[in-house]
Amino acid sequence: MKALLLFTIFLYTHSYCQTGNSQSLLDTVLKNQSGLFIHSKPIVITRLDKKEMWFYFENVRDFSNRKLDTLMFSEIIDNTKDSDTTNWRDDELKNSLLVNSREEDISKKYLIEKFRLNDKKQEKFYIKQIKGFNSTESVDRNLFYISRPVFDNSKTFAIIETDNGHSYLGGGGNITLYQLQGDNTWKEIGIILNWRY
Repeated sequence: MKALLLFTIFLYTHSYCQTGNSQSLLDTVLKNQSGLFIHSKPIVITRLDKKEMWFYFENVRDFSNRKLDTLMFSEIIDNTKDSDTTNWRDDELKNSLLVNSREEDISKKYLIEKFRLNDKKQEKFYIKQIKGFNSTESVDRNLFYISRPVFDNSKTFAIIETDNGHSYLGGGGNITLYQLQGDNTWKEIGIILNWRY
């Protein structure tokens, strides 16, 4: 009975730590992004190829002056095949407004409820952002897409893909590598792949 209890506590703690690490990584990524409007469906990472691992290795080396093990890249690429694609929840992307489609307008009520705005100056700023988004043609809306994190097997490295393609000619995206520092802090190591539209 005692062994079962200890095993249950271990599983709960392990699961909690992974969820916490994932949320901490998302918070780090979004702190550096300027996207207020994010699509509710995560990107599925499909651009990585094991044949290109040396290219990713060189990109990180050029960006951060660090040489990393290509096994880690291989594990991450393998793990993209089983990545989580469940829709984002408001509590995961706290400082962003979730949009289900490019054609969807954002309501003032959703903004006020999600951000719990009490300050009139802040409310005015965000309402202006929403009006700008809603009045823009759907193909031209600056809507961000983000993947859920994909980790290596040790859970100390992870990638996230972001993209904000619009108008079929504007925007771009990248896949960025992060490393866990200590218990729950993530540091950007470098972009392993980027593109422009």
